[in-house]
Amino acid sequence: MSLTRIPALPGLTETEKSQLRLMQDRITAKQTKNALLDVYYEGHRAFQDLGISIPPQMQRTRAALGWPQKAVQALARKHVFEGYTVGGLTDTYDLAGLLARNEFETELAQAITSAYKHSVSFLTVAAGDVTRGEPPVMIQARDAKWTTALWDQRTRTLEAALALEASTAEGTEQYENTITGATMYTRSYIIHFSRQPGSAAWHLERMENPTGRVLVEPLVYDPQLGRPFGRSRITTEVRYLTDAAVRTLMRAETGAEFFSSPQRYVLGASEDAFTGMERWSAITGRLLALTVNEEGSTPTVGQFTQLSMEPHLAMYRQLAQNFCAATNLPMSTVGIFGDNPASAEAMQAAEYQLSDEADYQWRIFTPALRRLLQDVLMIRDRLTEPPEESWDMAINYTPTRYVSPQASADVISKIASALPDVATTTVGLRRAGFTQAEIEQVRAENAPGKAASLLERLAGSGNLESLPAPEQQTQEAGGGAEDPVALKAKFDALGVAIRAGIEPQDAALRLGLDGLRFTGAVPVSLRMPEADADKLEAK
Repeated sequence: MSLTRIPALPGLTETEKSQLRLMQDRITAKQTKNALLDVYYEGHRAFQDLGISIPPQMQRTRAALGWPQKAVQALARKHVFEGYTVGGLTDTYDLAGLLARNEFETELAQAITSAYKHSVSFLTVAAGDVTRGEPPVMIQARDAKWTTALWDQRTRTLEAALALEASTAEGTEQYENTITGATMYTRSYIIHFSRQPGSAAWHLERMENPTGRVLVEPLVYDPQLGRPFGRSRITTEVRYLTDAAVRTLMRAETGAEFFSSPQRYVLGASEDAFTGMERWSAITGRLLALTVNEEGSTPTVGQFTQLSMEPHLAMYRQLAQNFCAATNLPMSTVGIFGDNPASAEAMQAAEYQLSDEADYQWRIFTPALRRLLQDVLMIRDRLTEPPEESWDMAINYTPTRYVSPQASADVISKIASALPDVATTTVGLRRAGFTQAEIEQVRAENAPGKAASLLERLAGSGNLESLPAPEQQTQEAGGGAEDPVALKAKFDALGVAIRAGIEPQDAALRLGLDGLRFTGAVPVSLRMPEADADKLEAK
């Protein structure tokens, strides 16, 4: 069944009409493939019988195997977003609250799962309606079944994007192929298409896009030259191995049925012994109480050699190994365990390839997430281009490799002994397995003490309370009251203290800079809370 198409309305330019047609054709062309991937992911793939060894009674069994879902989720769950940094400073643009209101971690997790399932997913950005309780900027995840885009190879960004809105079947959450609306994103405009239920007339609403960017960012799994939207984790190989494993399980179940009621034979019995006998009764009862035949001979009763389950199990294990090799999953993921419990080092080694792939994908996702956060910043602050320093934005995420507590402690001790200056840095702590949230908590708890210690070193004194008077400091430095060397040292120390979270007036007093007047303005890297900023702007 084909999707409802949006016509080339009069209000569209020729370029927009062409883009709309191409994107609708792409969604229609991928519809069957995406539906098949969903079937495998949900474990609803029908049993693929070869018509050789499975009895007709067993063919009605709804056999299912969740390997494709494991191929997607095992990798997707290694992606945990932990914010961003610019120049080593966390949340430079004060986006944490806005991202939290959008439940961005959940949206991103769903988008990544969808990308691994369909090869690509999309994150859209739009201004929110605050009167309806929406955040100022809305971020939404969209899958490839209802969203597509045109890739600009020259700029390595999107040329245009189309997000469809489909109606749901009555009483269900399943989408139908009836399109009730759509949004087309270009660099210059955002175009909304809508129609009333049951009506064939479409309406067009055009909004200017001041950012000059397509406000849609793709998350792609394994992009390739000539294939910018990547490929699915549920590859042809994964689908074949899943079908073969299901057939193997069915053959094993068929063998188990025969094992439960092994085949027997009778030689020399009269036909009357089986007259009116049901199959189950013949198996379980009357075959063991036969009388002599017409010739006076006793019938010979025997049993066929029992079938072994081991060939089926061996084939299943081989298919599981092939599946894990194709998806970089450890064998334990598909239920194949060794005789002895795995150690932490063995678990880490088994997941090395999967963790390596997760790290690679984070490098693929980072440019798209950087542009997404730039889009959010531009819409919130009404900018026509992103801040220059935002291009150096780094995306933080939870380490993809499992690090045992013993290994973490060993890493910290070795780094501290060999590179003491690195041990407490973000690099050192992340290498030890700490998450970004844990690192920030440690620094927040130790910030006052560290700031005081740093101020003491910069001031050249072991006790801030006993610092010499400003005049005395100036004289000791060999200069007059306006000695630039002394002033620079004080102001450098003041900047360090403020960045460490010390109240500016208190820091100035301790440094002998009493009497300074502060405007309330702070560097962009130390963005003020919104409430304080509003008070300042109101003055």
